[in-house]
Amino acid sequence: MADEMNNFEKNIDKDFFLERFEKLSLKLEQLTDSISKMKNKLGRTNRTFGLKALRNSEPLEFAKGVKGVGSPTKKYILSIRAITGQWKGRKNDILITIRQQEKETKEDIKALGIRIPISDIKNIRNLTQEIISLLYIACELKGIEITEILREVLQDINKNGYNMIQEIRQKMIL
Repeated sequence: MADEMNNFEKNIDKDFFLERFEKLSLKLEQLTDSISKMKNKLGRTNRTFGLKALRNSEPLEFAKGVKGVGSPTKKYILSIRAITGQWKGRKNDILITIRQQEKETKEDIKALGIRIPISDIKNIRNLTQEIISLLYIACELKGIEITEILREVLQDINKNGYNMIQEIRQKMIL
């Protein structure tokens, strides 16, 4: 009788263990599936939107890229580009983009951009004011006179203005 009781307890323990194991396995499978779906969704949204906008734009010759602080394997570049394609009822936008590139291959890994219509004077003016404010702060902190720098910038713009307008007219349908 003791052997029967012992076998009965072992069977109950075994059945209990198997039932728990099956439930745990099912939950683990569901969790793995959820993580996989999230990973696929993040992979699509984070990587393709910015890179697609980048592929649909053209670099502007007069707008030089600004390199940011990078890492040993990656570099970051802020650039201004032209987009002629229609998007949400708008076309002829400028794209201010930050690209993450592989240092060795110079392949774009990620990109994030802001589209501003070329005719949106208010937003472009605000952007210009912010950039000039940063220049002013940097000059003050370094003890450099900003007036000469601004004079040089305006002279360069005046000297190259016609070419810049021609490039925009060629790349955008105005």
